[in-house]
Amino acid sequence: MWLSDFIHSKSSQPQSRQQVRDTPLNLEQLEQRQLLAGDPILIDIDPTGSSYPIDFTEVNGTAYFTALTPSEGDELWKTDGTTAGTELVADIVPGSEGSYIDDLINVNGTLFFTANTASYGRELWKTDGTSAGTVLVKDITPGTDDTLIQDQLAVNGTLYFRFTDGTYGRELWKSDGTSAGTTLVKDLNPGTADSNPAQFTNFNGTLFFNANDGSTGSELWKTDGTSAGTEMVIDFNGSSGGSPAELTNVNGTLFFEANDGTYGRELWKSDGTSAGTELVKDLNPSGNGEPDVLTNVGGTLFFSARDGEGGDKLWKSDGTSAGTELLLDADPESAFDTTTQLLNVNGTLFFVVRDGPSDSYELWKSDGTSAGTVLIKDLNEGGYSYYAGEDIVPINGTVYFSLGSSTYGYELWRSDGTSAGTVLVEDIAEGTKSSYPQDLANINGTLYFTADYASPGYYDYELFLIKPEEEKPLIVTGSDSGSGVVRVFDETGTEQYNFFPFTEAFTGSVRVATGDINGDGVLDIVTAAGPGGGPRVSVYDSETGLLITEGLSDFYAYDPTFIGGVFVAVGDVNDDGFDDIITGADAGGGPHVKVFSGEDGTVITEFYAYDPSFLGGVRLAAGDVDGDMMADIITGPGTGGGPHVRVFSGTTGEQLEGAATDFYAYDAAFTGGIFVASGDINDDGFDDIITGAGASGGPHVKVFSSDDASVIHEFYAYDPSFTGGVRVASFDLNDDGFADILTVPGPTGGPHTRAFSGVDLSDLANFYSGSSTNFDGLFIAGGISVVPIESDPEEMSSFFASEDSAPPEDLNLDAPSAKKSWANDTEEFFQSAEEIDKLFSGLGIQ
Repeated sequence: MWLSDFIHSKSSQPQSRQQVRDTPLNLEQLEQRQLLAGDPILIDIDPTGSSYPIDFTEVNGTAYFTALTPSEGDELWKTDGTTAGTELVADIVPGSEGSYIDDLINVNGTLFFTANTASYGRELWKTDGTSAGTVLVKDITPGTDDTLIQDQLAVNGTLYFRFTDGTYGRELWKSDGTSAGTTLVKDLNPGTADSNPAQFTNFNGTLFFNANDGSTGSELWKTDGTSAGTEMVIDFNGSSGGSPAELTNVNGTLFFEANDGTYGRELWKSDGTSAGTELVKDLNPSGNGEPDVLTNVGGTLFFSARDGEGGDKLWKSDGTSAGTELLLDADPESAFDTTTQLLNVNGTLFFVVRDGPSDSYELWKSDGTSAGTVLIKDLNEGGYSYYAGEDIVPINGTVYFSLGSSTYGYELWRSDGTSAGTVLVEDIAEGTKSSYPQDLANINGTLYFTADYASPGYYDYELFLIKPEEEKPLIVTGSDSGSGVVRVFDETGTEQYNFFPFTEAFTGSVRVATGDINGDGVLDIVTAAGPGGGPRVSVYDSETGLLITEGLSDFYAYDPTFIGGVFVAVGDVNDDGFDDIITGADAGGGPHVKVFSGEDGTVITEFYAYDPSFLGGVRLAAGDVDGDMMADIITGPGTGGGPHVRVFSGTTGEQLEGAATDFYAYDAAFTGGIFVASGDINDDGFDDIITGAGASGGPHVKVFSSDDASVIHEFYAYDPSFTGGVRVASFDLNDDGFADILTVPGPTGGPHTRAFSGVDLSDLANFYSGSSTNFDGLFIAGGISVVPIESDPEEMSSFFASEDSAPPEDLNLDAPSAKKSWANDTEEFFQSAEEIDKLFSGLGIQ
């Protein structure tokens, strides 16, 4: 089924439906079913049925679109993304008939469009956003005959379009928004014959296009808006015409495909002159190369083409024959593959490959190198997929697109360029019914689209939007002793809030980690009790300061009687879109590592990182060391063990192979224990390993390449004479593409929190987490929280408890609180410590 089947025709009459009630627009927040941050918001323009909003066009920060209502028919609307700011612009044809608005385009801050009225037929109109300022530009075809505008483009404040008025054929016209300034540019094919100008492109302030003057065929033309300044650039192929297409400006060079009669349809370039127009490369010497979807990404031309073997393939060009090269042949065995929908996403090429024989779709990305051209995800989810190539829109480095699958039907998806980050945004229609998201548009960082949210058997297409969010770096510290407080800071060291994850009476240490446990796109803060508190792990939402309500939120990692404490790390070990919780027993528990599914709480794997008889405990981190897009587990022994770093699979618990998976970070004789972290310090696509020496080792930090265990960085985070050790964490604090290094001192050191650039170790943050006279030591974590841009930090902070107030929930460390199952909200997951003992029988630490 095609998307166009669900769009109302501009020439059709509005549907008959019940008279709309005098009711304000409904702004509805959908149920919490989303898998990513940023809930789609519904603005229900017609509460009685479908309003079919389409053609979203930005003018001066406002989104204009057409919509259908029983009272006004099909007319022009506008919205600022709020209920109050969504309104009819003008009822051009009063009553329910409507003027059937079409051809919306922004021309230098004025919206031009066509409308159909009984007096003039379909003609060119414009608006300043008010009813009074919505006026006819010109009755180009006098009387009630229609003016059918096609291929319109704004260049230097002038609207150019193709049109026939009955006197001339389909020719090039222009308008400056006045009746007198709406005129024929030039009759290229004299008389009533058509020149059919098309492929309009703004090339360095001049309109370039193809047209047929009746003698040379379809050729490349240009115009400055005057008849005298409208001229053919080059005659490729005599009367047959070169039929130039895919005109694309790449840093002042015009690329296009054309047929000169010798090479077939191949890649050409031009500087706008006949002499400066030349073949770039004969891509297919035995036939047509057919370069298509030409796309400028950072000054490099990417396109799909055929070389005579197989199907469409991905190419790039710098404008020279030698610099025009094949990047990807996704399936050399297939002649039916199609490389389509090339898109510039913040300097990275995203594209879709359709496998012809299987009719499946794959999402890819490329940095312009063969090694950097990689599969993001096979979109053939659930056995088949249907992908709408037109509806893919980039917003702040993320692409949104419509995708059909056997599991969810046709719904809205998005991708951040990773497999784990390519997920369903919202199952709007629920289940296998489809909402058919369409007309996706990026307007000032807000995604606008139309979707059907009616119950099965009905259609109700309305306006949806996802408002922009911002990434907010958060640095999280947990006390080592003396106070069970967790503090949260921004990248400047300004405290945002603090809370007690257990009880204020608990004075043991609190170990911290961050990640998205329940898959809602919001950073969660994972806390684990230290010695004396039981093996308790609790997960808090970084926006609300409360226990998360879905997923793994509050549990015992080991036998509840074990009081040696727990270390914790977070990472998506199985690529299911949910970060999983990794725990390591502290002193007295053996080096026992367990991995709990963030989705349902099941134990994915468990193992002993070192000899089970070693009682010094195990510290851990999570990172993608081997580049398989799944988190691996990095371990370091506690006090009494050598500085032995090991790396294990997060799904099987087996040690990985490689030089960086089994090595000593410091002198093998050092037994003070080590702390570990992981992040891509050198931006090579693999997470590296960061270590901090434990007590008596000095604040010695080292960074090892995950490729060969070579040392990338080595430094002392504090005075080298300090013997309390140093704890480490890592994430990209300054958004430069390189993971940075966070440190805090161990016991006897003040709460001196620092962040070092992963590039050059320069200071990124330097502050005290709490009173400078507190020498209890700290633990540290960090991550990126996604919050709505319009959120008020002052208002946000009011949700959180201060250090002197009561905790979000008075959690009893002696027994787990009641918790609802992730599979069934009505069944309790943990009933009592006795049931936990049964659940973990034989697996707990004795």
